[in-house]
Amino acid sequence: MRLSLVIMAILGFAIQNSEAFVKGSSTTRSRPQLSTSNTELYAAAKKTAKKKAASKKAEVETFRKPQFIAEVAERLDTTKVEAEAVLAAVLDTISDNVVDGKKVNLPGFGTFQLRFRAARKGRNPQTGEELDIKASYSPGFTASKAFKEKANE
Repeated sequence: MRLSLVIMAILGFAIQNSEAFVKGSSTTRSRPQLSTSNTELYAAAKKTAKKKAASKKAEVETFRKPQFIAEVAERLDTTKVEAEAVLAAVLDTISDNVVDGKKVNLPGFGTFQLRFRAARKGRNPQTGEELDIKASYSPGFTASKAFKEKANE
């Protein structure tokens, strides 16, 4: 907290004409007053912490389908066309069986299954109007114990 006050003071004196550090009217030519209220400093620190947390989430690299196909083709020593056909067949088989209401269990990886979502009330965030959300089915995935352990190594 004290470090924040020191940094704010240094920045306030270094940038004397900046609107961000001036409290009061911008039309007067008097010496700017540095705002040092605890609430404002806490809010600024909280925003900085949120930005840091958001930047950590943004660091996750996306592994896209072409990269996936290339790696599968390399591991199986086949062409990318054959690897793509295998991937399409696997995904179609999983989705067809899950839609039919079956549980698809892949030991060491996880289980795909259809889950029921009950009807519920919701709200339109723009108008606040209450909405009825109808019941539906949604595919779900549960990672196996081995997959969870591998992810946490």
